[in-house]
Amino acid sequence: MISESIFRENDIRGTYPEELNELVIKEIAKGIAKKCFQENVSSIVVGRDGRLSGESLLKTFCDAIAQFGIDVNNIGLATSPMLYFAAKRANSKSGVMITGSHNPKNYNGIKMVINDNSVSGSEILSLIKNDEILNNSSAGNITYSDIKEIYISEILENIETDISELKVVIDCGNGAAGFIAPELFKRMGCNVIELYSEVDGNFPNHHPDPGKLENLKDIISEVKDKNADIGFAFDGDGDRVGLITNTGDMIFPDKQMMLFSEDILKNKKGSIVFDVKCSNHLSNLISKNDGTPIMAPTGHFHIKKAIKKNNALLGGEMSGHIFFNDKWYGFDDGPYAAVRAAEILAKSNRSISDIFEDFPKSFSTPELNITVTDENKFEIIDRFMANSNIDGDKILIDGLRVNFNDGWGLLRASNTTPKLVLRFEGDTEESMNRIQNEFISELSRICPEIDINLD
Repeated sequence: MISESIFRENDIRGTYPEELNELVIKEIAKGIAKKCFQENVSSIVVGRDGRLSGESLLKTFCDAIAQFGIDVNNIGLATSPMLYFAAKRANSKSGVMITGSHNPKNYNGIKMVINDNSVSGSEILSLIKNDEILNNSSAGNITYSDIKEIYISEILENIETDISELKVVIDCGNGAAGFIAPELFKRMGCNVIELYSEVDGNFPNHHPDPGKLENLKDIISEVKDKNADIGFAFDGDGDRVGLITNTGDMIFPDKQMMLFSEDILKNKKGSIVFDVKCSNHLSNLISKNDGTPIMAPTGHFHIKKAIKKNNALLGGEMSGHIFFNDKWYGFDDGPYAAVRAAEILAKSNRSISDIFEDFPKSFSTPELNITVTDENKFEIIDRFMANSNIDGDKILIDGLRVNFNDGWGLLRASNTTPKLVLRFEGDTEESMNRIQNEFISELSRICPEIDINLD
């Protein structure tokens, strides 16, 4: 019996072996094969991250989808960006990544792109459920390739600034980025200090989520102790990046987006996409630099869709996914984003801390969470949106965001976990706290059954 809850808006994700196992992945392979036939796709690229269950699930998936006549190029251990890169270069423009991303070690999942378009988990579920018979006269071929050198070489060709003078701390959190990021920066001549670059699905040192401050303690300490110029931390599959300044400050991704937006818009004008969790200062900065700001729902699926629709130069979201489409491929790529940040730093002749001092300041919370269930999280949000008495400029593209004269607040449902997601920003600490208290008070009134413990 397949648990339908693993089929998410952005991808497929569940615990191994309870929800996602070899039997389930055979059914998923059937659904993806149906999608391939719909799109006239006859071959796909497949890879995996460093999860303990990844190798078995990858082999099972490759064997299963090949039985439906789909040719498979197995690239083995890789980051999600490497898989997207390989898919972009393939004739079919299609790929499947076996990855649990930043989820706990007992999770795994699947991210998909078919015919150069991201595919949602819910679409694959509907295809699994339909009664279409797959006619396959012969099995597809399974081949193996290593794209590591091609990926590194193309990034090196893409970079226009000498960054060899930089001292860089890289924390891969024992995720798949350890396979690529340290070598990439060493090849560019940097003095690289590595933390936890051995790929280990047990994640013995800390959880591979650079969006949480508790996972950044070691890299912050190392940057400060070694007088490094900058630090980069990556999640489990390398599509997200955390940035640490030379003074040990964590830079939120929306502030990273200010850095990248300003740099890109100096030379090119166009649209920049960001998610509903990002600061108002980002939108204002884009407009000030003659760009077009576009707010989108949270999730790499939605960001990629908006980038493609608007031919945007750049996309990003508060989780740390950064999508360069000015002279890269428009997918989220943590190591490439890190290199672009290093380029800006090297060109400036200033410290990264001084550079960020130039950007507008406000008071903001990190992403806050309230634990609920996958079954009730969206119902809670619907109830909140229908009954909230919060007075302000309401944005309803993903949960409820309310803009005030002195800040904003957001409540939405997580796409990937059984949690509500909140974020607040104010011109002052007082206004930030006021907005947060107003949201929490309304949530308590409308949904008294919820245990509101922010984490």
